[in-house]
Amino acid sequence: MSVLVLGATGNVGKYVVAELAQSGTPTRVISRDSAKAQSVLPSGVEIIEGAFGDEKTIVAALDAVDSVFLLTPHAYTMADLQLRVIRAARRTGTRIVKLSGTDSAIHPDGPHACRQHWEIEEVLKASGQPFAILRPNSFMQVLVGQIMMGALNATGKIPNALAEHGISLIDARDVGAVSARVLTSTEWDGQTLVLTGPRSVRYADVAELVSSIRGVETPTVEVTPADVRASLVARGLEDWEADHFEEMYQLFRDGASEFVTDTVEKVTGRAPRTIEDYVSELSGVLQSVNA
Repeated sequence: MSVLVLGATGNVGKYVVAELAQSGTPTRVISRDSAKAQSVLPSGVEIIEGAFGDEKTIVAALDAVDSVFLLTPHAYTMADLQLRVIRAARRTGTRIVKLSGTDSAIHPDGPHACRQHWEIEEVLKASGQPFAILRPNSFMQVLVGQIMMGALNATGKIPNALAEHGISLIDARDVGAVSARVLTSTEWDGQTLVLTGPRSVRYADVAELVSSIRGVETPTVEVTPADVRASLVARGLEDWEADHFEEMYQLFRDGASEFVTDTVEKVTGRAPRTIEDYVSELSGVLQSVNA
């Protein structure tokens, strides 16, 4: 079975490609920057230079592949781009495995990007294409590795917009492992798989883990979803994206993504990585943070 991976150099795509390469699955990617793709992806991966918004590029890349991993950048026009891919694949019979968003937010009236995910999912289900949909919760690599650690490095504190609620964060490597298996098997065709980590994690839990590694107390500071929006706008994000994140943080603050599933273990045969596993990997970075 051969696979085309879109979004191959991002937070999840690179782990999908790594899993496919490890299993010996012939893998093709599309990248605007083939040199960058070569530097981050395993050897042996076929790289087509181009934009997956270009129909000719997509049609050529779909030739002789069995499955396509549908992931595109977080953008105002995400739905337009992904629907273009679905239309291009419609006459080929290629299986489409779509990476969506957190299960609690995929609604026609959800936050902006999640409304787009909902629309894409509905079109995919009605398209006649073989498909599977993956709905992961937020990634440890993003919420902890990028956002929390960035704030900690800048201020010595972790801003907490979720109050006392948590979220069942998932390691992006587990999403990659699930994706690779779904891409290379028809077992999950027609299904929507909800992916989480092994438990719900509060910001206070992360702060405690960070404190144990640093050897000094790492405080959290309470902020609101509106505060998050204001800080994003101040950093130059467009209004639609700042609004999206404000609504997402409000959902998390309401406890909407505390649920836990066993999907990762069912698909991969092993338990998902824990927040303790992930934070321990950041020990070198954390030791360099000023108290």
